[in-house]
Amino acid sequence: MVPSMQWHTWGSEVEIQVTEGAALDAAADIAAATLTDVRAACDLTRGDAEIHAVNLSQGMPVKISRRLTALIRAALWAARMTGGAVDPLSHDTADPRRVPPIHPESTFEDVRLDCDTVFAPFGVYLDITGTAKAGIADRVAHTAAGALECGVLMRIGDTISTAGHCPIGGWQVEIGAGAPIEVLTGKALSSARPAVRAEWDADGGLDGVTVITEDSLWAYAAAAAAVSRGVAALRWLDENELAARVAYRRGAVRTTDAWAHLLPHGHVA
Repeated sequence: MVPSMQWHTWGSEVEIQVTEGAALDAAADIAAATLTDVRAACDLTRGDAEIHAVNLSQGMPVKISRRLTALIRAALWAARMTGGAVDPLSHDTADPRRVPPIHPESTFEDVRLDCDTVFAPFGVYLDITGTAKAGIADRVAHTAAGALECGVLMRIGDTISTAGHCPIGGWQVEIGAGAPIEVLTGKALSSARPAVRAEWDADGGLDGVTVITEDSLWAYAAAAAAVSRGVAALRWLDENELAARVAYRRGAVRTTDAWAHLLPHGHVA
């Protein structure tokens, strides 16, 4: 059994695993400090989060910290890579009545970063919670593995990153009703499910998508983008040469060509 610690924060379950029991507390401290740092930048539930200055600027450029600059840049990258399926704009918060009807609706492409200055058009509100959380998994896993010289698995929500030494038997990760799969160290994994099940199987009858990549941000973004494509999810994943598993509500499971080549022993799960 790999030593582990779990807790709940920022609306997500967090778990840290290490190959050396003596390193567990220190790894958890690294995870907690990283979460605190990121939340101070972009947690919308915190009144003192730096991102509020951007959302309140309403068309005016705002100078921001390197920390928030990196988080916004990562969110915009994910949006570009997924054609906007992973959107850093909050469409629930913005009030369309505040935008003059002669103005076209803004998209993530209208957000501009110039060194330490961000410009978000009038009527735009940023919500980069999803990509920020996904990036934490990589940051913690690699930082802790390097500092503590052991193997580390970091999970936040449905996104996982591994680094350092591999435990005996590999990193065992449960992603469905079947047996756990073995994830190679240095890889990241993320799973996504449809937020609302569409009627008449308009979403392709998807139950969930799991993607394994080199970094946690891309794993998260790719899984979310695939789910948004419904019946075309598997084709999009194959076209992007991603190692992925697609589960359907009626029990069928399909995998991309890259999945079998990436997992040890060609495990399908």
